[in-house]
Amino acid sequence: MWKLSELGFIRLKDERILNMTAIEQQILDTWFINHRTNLKLLDNLTEESLTLTTSKRGGGNVGYQLAHLYNVRFWKLEKINKELVKDLTTVKAEDTKTISMLKDCHTISADLVAEVLKYGIENGGEVKGNKRGVVPLLGYFIHHEAHHRGNILLTLKLCGYKLTDELKYGIWEWNKL
Repeated sequence: MWKLSELGFIRLKDERILNMTAIEQQILDTWFINHRTNLKLLDNLTEESLTLTTSKRGGGNVGYQLAHLYNVRFWKLEKINKELVKDLTTVKAEDTKTISMLKDCHTISADLVAEVLKYGIENGGEVKGNKRGVVPLLGYFIHHEAHHRGNILLTLKLCGYKLTDELKYGIWEWNKL
């Protein structure tokens, strides 16, 4: 359905996508803008930065928060349809987090969330386990991930990590994401 290219996700020929209305396509586009924002964040990190935290107890480091985003996607997808995640697993707190691993987790789960959104669109907005429907589900995912991106950026700044201009300003250039 979607393929990762150097510029981000590109649409493949699929009748379901070709037959979508503009607003239906915008729902999926909005999801992938959010996803590419996460990838931009990951692209501007170093392996060492994943261990940065402002917690005196050592929890909530940058890598943990990025893994948490994936885990929440996993848990929501599992609630909707266990078959979607049957070959996947959550990232455990003790697991070593790398940029490559996190990008893979985010990319795989972003495609699965897009499948759920497409299914919801095709079924009159209804999504199993989400009484309010497909658009509020999209809003939930974006709201949750934006919250953690903000926490991550604050953690990086407070720990002295130099944020690139591409990261500081690029996440707001939605027409380029």
